[in-house]
Amino acid sequence: MLISIVLTLVAAKEVTLPAFVGRANYAATLAQLGRVDAALAERIHQSDGPKPLTCSSLMGVHGGASGVTVGANTAVYVRMTGLTPEVSARLADALLSTPPTTWELGGEEFAVLEAICDPTRHGWSGQTTYEALAAAQLTRVDALDRQVTLEFAAPTAFKSKEMTVPVPLPGLVFGSLVERWNAFSPVVLSPEMRRYGEEVMAISRYRLESRAVGQKGDGLRIGGVGTVTYRALASDRYWLGVMHMLAEFALYGGVGVQTATGMGQARRIAK
Repeated sequence: MLISIVLTLVAAKEVTLPAFVGRANYAATLAQLGRVDAALAERIHQSDGPKPLTCSSLMGVHGGASGVTVGANTAVYVRMTGLTPEVSARLADALLSTPPTTWELGGEEFAVLEAICDPTRHGWSGQTTYEALAAAQLTRVDALDRQVTLEFAAPTAFKSKEMTVPVPLPGLVFGSLVERWNAFSPVVLSPEMRRYGEEVMAISRYRLESRAVGQKGDGLRIGGVGTVTYRALASDRYWLGVMHMLAEFALYGGVGVQTATGMGQARRIAK
């Protein structure tokens, strides 16, 4: 199972937070997972490689160098996704079945008003399975559009050739998605999707800006935020299906580096 849960938060007083609180939300999420399964939370925290969950920073709020100010009783949102049946089930237990009453970010306490897992109520939430995503795209008999548009709602960056690349180029985006899919899915895809993205896909439209994310030791990582439309230059039926499937998977898997701590929040949108 794949799951994406959005929490609606409010503070009783006006608070100022760091501009990016993805790492704080990751810590809060692990604390809630630990409440229902301490061993799982510890395994996730100690694991190397891709994490089987993602956690956002505050959604729809952008602060400056001095941070972001949230007014008293103003609703803000965070979300978490699970990429394995075990993690998704425990997130559902912790956040939907027995939701917490408070959520701490950056040393400030918020009340949890609601936990949402319904795309008709919040477009960043929902649940599905890898098998359902594959069946929906790979068994279609109608013609597939050669374009997909992704929204990158949080700074998105990639590691490539010992460098950080802050631009969501096709090969990097779809290479990242296929690697994350294969890390957790029972339906294994050809890693050649990265090469397909590099050689057969192009950017046909974009609106992007760069944004910095603070790192440990006062460092910064730059990522891109905005929308990009990708177009396949060839109409191979299988690879188009994979392209559409991975675009749908982006909602759950995230894209690029540091998706567990707020970066790479992405989803497919109509364009």
